[in-house]
Amino acid sequence: MLRSDLMALTADDLATLTNRGTVKRAQKELEAGEVTCEIRDEPGGGLVFAWSDGITCRFPPGQAVHEAVCSSGAAGITRHIVRSVLAYQRAGLDRQTTSEPADAGSARQDGNRLQEDLPDAETASCFVAGEIWDPGQISDDDLLARFRSAAVTKARKRFEQGVLVELSRGTKPTARFLDEACTVRFLVPRDLRYASADCAESQLPLWVPLAVWAFRELPIGQLAGLLCLQHADLPAPTAVLDDLDVLLDEFCRDGLNGIAGSWSARLSRVEQSLRGEGLVWPAELVADLRHQQEMYQQHDARFEPQQVVHLVGELTARMRAIACGTRAAPQLMIRGTPSDRPTEIAAGRMIGVGLGIRPGQRHATLSAYLQDADSGSVVAVERTFADPDPQSGDAPRSFTDLAATVVVRGVSLAALASSQLLLKSGKRTPSGVLILPRTAGSLSVNPQSFQWEQLKPPFAAESFAQLAARFESLPPSYLRPRRRTENVHAVAVAAAESATFDVAHQRLTAVLRDARGGTALLVHPFHTRGREGVGELLGTLQQRGAQVRFVCGHVRAAGRTLEIYPISVIVDDGTRRWGLQPWVSNNLAAHEGGSEPAVQAACEQSAVEQFSRQLGELLSDLLLTGVTRSDGTRWGEQAELGRQLGFVRLVAPVAELADSLNSQASTLRWTPTAAVQHARELCLLSRIITE
Repeated sequence: MLRSDLMALTADDLATLTNRGTVKRAQKELEAGEVTCEIRDEPGGGLVFAWSDGITCRFPPGQAVHEAVCSSGAAGITRHIVRSVLAYQRAGLDRQTTSEPADAGSARQDGNRLQEDLPDAETASCFVAGEIWDPGQISDDDLLARFRSAAVTKARKRFEQGVLVELSRGTKPTARFLDEACTVRFLVPRDLRYASADCAESQLPLWVPLAVWAFRELPIGQLAGLLCLQHADLPAPTAVLDDLDVLLDEFCRDGLNGIAGSWSARLSRVEQSLRGEGLVWPAELVADLRHQQEMYQQHDARFEPQQVVHLVGELTARMRAIACGTRAAPQLMIRGTPSDRPTEIAAGRMIGVGLGIRPGQRHATLSAYLQDADSGSVVAVERTFADPDPQSGDAPRSFTDLAATVVVRGVSLAALASSQLLLKSGKRTPSGVLILPRTAGSLSVNPQSFQWEQLKPPFAAESFAQLAARFESLPPSYLRPRRRTENVHAVAVAAAESATFDVAHQRLTAVLRDARGGTALLVHPFHTRGREGVGELLGTLQQRGAQVRFVCGHVRAAGRTLEIYPISVIVDDGTRRWGLQPWVSNNLAAHEGGSEPAVQAACEQSAVEQFSRQLGELLSDLLLTGVTRSDGTRWGEQAELGRQLGFVRLVAPVAELADSLNSQASTLRWTPTAAVQHARELCLLSRIITE
């Protein structure tokens, strides 16, 4: 009978248990044929590996790979033990493929493989067929057998205090605790000896039981989800929220153009008070709003009026949710947790997973996304580029030119997004931005082979169904953590089909299909500055759609359909793998036969989209001038347009704001209080409809 635990361990699992260098050296020795081994079974399920180089590795019966003994005398899981596991897996697969009897009388029944020399059917299905399993099936008796009773009791008390955890059921289930920044992974089905976590080994008796109990709370059949077990209400810091409320009212009343000189300093003090109360995300929003005000005063091209509207709207939403103590969304997600703070990064390896671009009115922000190979956290290296002054006559640079900008040691943003980064030190902000070190020798960049099977969940999803389950359990984005990487995921796909360019909406679309038959829609918008990338992506999907193996991008749920806005597409032609970055030129157009898509003067918009865009523009103008200097005529026209479209709730504050502004000229002692409240309500609604 094969050892199920040894068969279930992947090369990435072995790297987790040891280190990647040890695993690579063992793989190299096996692939080069430098050594051979004889595998002998021992009574009770033990194994002995006698290697041709004189090394003997013994795996005691009933013991995990951690207890294997190597004759080299080295402590821990040596490369000889690693290559023994890899050799055992190769031999096991050979036994599996040859274990079927040739005579018809003992042939398979009902299409199921006979189980001679294989583990029991339940265990075999997990590591042979890659079936999903649930750590919640692990019993408390198993926990007590693995960990001390006192440790399990301590973990139970911690669990009863409440946890916030994101769960993913799969072939390698994962529990990511959001309140304490710890991720637990179960590498072997129903075997606690192979549970790992990115924490000190002494903390495993705490986090592993918490993960098991959390999986029991996730509804049966649900592949992924957010679980919040919060028993005690969190106090609402009314004093600091009231101070922020006053500042936002002043902002809407006077606008950026007329705000008092002391307003920014007062806002900065409120930001510090918010951080002191543990309100991380409201504090980050306040910092962004203050930054927008500073850029406006400095006539910085990076100033974004529409972003100001969204910041005011999201602040209003979070303040209301905190003040009323709602449990419709987890308070820790609305407020932030102790783990959402600037974090120093020690030595580690980052894998580039794609390049994203956010075009603004007069600037563009480029983000190179990377995943930490050890912890699984995802970060972004960002650079914002201002466009030339329109009066200068210079055209903005293409996205390809911007992505070629060197950010560290001769490496461009585009190269960073598709390479491996070996980092000796760094810093990660609460929003997930990676601050690279400036000292020489603190990092190095190497190419990668795009073996994305080693990417870690929950960033890496096994199927679209798993991604859909995750998004169904999440609150709206304006109440979630404000990380740049919050909705970025990589998913394995079987093929990309029906790739086409939608001329009416000026975007590329394709249907992605995963190995389990699930589908999602790939969407990539056309932008003049990124036209080469769109053409190359379209050509690749049309010519090599069946060879697409991974897609990484920003994911959003559109009704019952998942939409993925790609930042990278990985293609495998059977001999090599390469990555395609849709926003920039990859110099593949000639090779793929891609052509530049047709472009029309303007993208078609529905009446609802036009109403939303016009509302955002009106609010942007209002926050620039303030309600005291605004006219109600255009707001009245907007209210009438909303009525014609059938809006009810959205039109009410628009009409009330129009009436309030129009009454200003005819009222002797007009006060802006009502107009300010209507403006803030509309900022909130504008943020909601952009979800």
